[in-house]
Amino acid sequence: MADRMDVWGPRRSLRVSVRHLAGESTGSFVNRLAHAHELGLGDLLGRVGVGRLPVDPRLPSLAELYVNREALEHLAVLSGRTPHRLQLALVNLQCRFLLPGDAPARWQWPFKVQEGQHVVRCCDLCALARGAREPAWLVCPDRWRVCLRHRRFTDDHRGEEPQVVRLDGLPEVVRAHAERLRLERRFGTAGTELFADGFEVVSRWWARMPDAWCWTQRAWRVGLDAQELRTAPLVIYPEAVQLAREMLRYEQEGARSRAARAVWVEQVQQLIDGWGLEGGEGWSELTQWLDHHARAAARPFAPDDGLRRRRRRELAVGHSRLAEPSGSLSERSCMPVTP
Repeated sequence: MADRMDVWGPRRSLRVSVRHLAGESTGSFVNRLAHAHELGLGDLLGRVGVGRLPVDPRLPSLAELYVNREALEHLAVLSGRTPHRLQLALVNLQCRFLLPGDAPARWQWPFKVQEGQHVVRCCDLCALARGAREPAWLVCPDRWRVCLRHRRFTDDHRGEEPQVVRLDGLPEVVRAHAERLRLERRFGTAGTELFADGFEVVSRWWARMPDAWCWTQRAWRVGLDAQELRTAPLVIYPEAVQLAREMLRYEQEGARSRAARAVWVEQVQQLIDGWGLEGGEGWSELTQWLDHHARAAARPFAPDDGLRRRRRRELAVGHSRLAEPSGSLSERSCMPVTP
């Protein structure tokens, strides 16, 4: 016979309040809530509703938990929050992600995250500051993230150590991330998309030349395999930001003549040579990017100086047709994903 709690749902919160982390996955939060009360994950979920728990102790790091509205109500009671506040705290509890059907309370744990999201390890110091003494996981549009405050790089890697990469030995990466944030604050969506373009182009260069010295030595300095795929976002960060700055300069100058294109490519090629990459290696990607930006934006491209606060700073028309307005870096770039 089912317990009354399974039928009617919980009536009071658990004794220990667990603080959520910004961007935390539902599975990570529920897992920490269970452990705070010395419960197994399955035992806690039995109070939330009905579902099947795959046998995998790494579950919160591999997939995401989804619930229907009735189970959301139960989880809200257990966590000591209203359903609305819980939905504000955990993005994947928002209405568009709820499982269909209002009753009975049920949950699912599919091994994929919706809308192109990824489950990425949270910075260990950020988690500790919020009272989390075990690994916590965030839902991110990309497979990796950088914590500027604590100088940590984390991703969705679940293999060998290091799970959290300290950036003390890579000050240039820390500076690059800070520069990216300044670019995005000053130029808004356009700044984000320019970084996405720069990152996508340099990623392709890394795929062809992962053994370039500037990238190899960075990987070694933090104990990573230089040719491992997870290494790429970290080691190419400075070059991606530098290229994004060059792309910004091209947009701001507004010249689209053949001569202006040739001058820009030559200047960028000198930058590439300074990185120690093979001469002419990046020509095809640069030409492709220029083709997408062949026509200037309909509105003047300028930073947000207070006078243009209400005007969206737009990139070239060709870019806007190809780039998505949100999502991962590859989606926000105008460079099509290669097969």
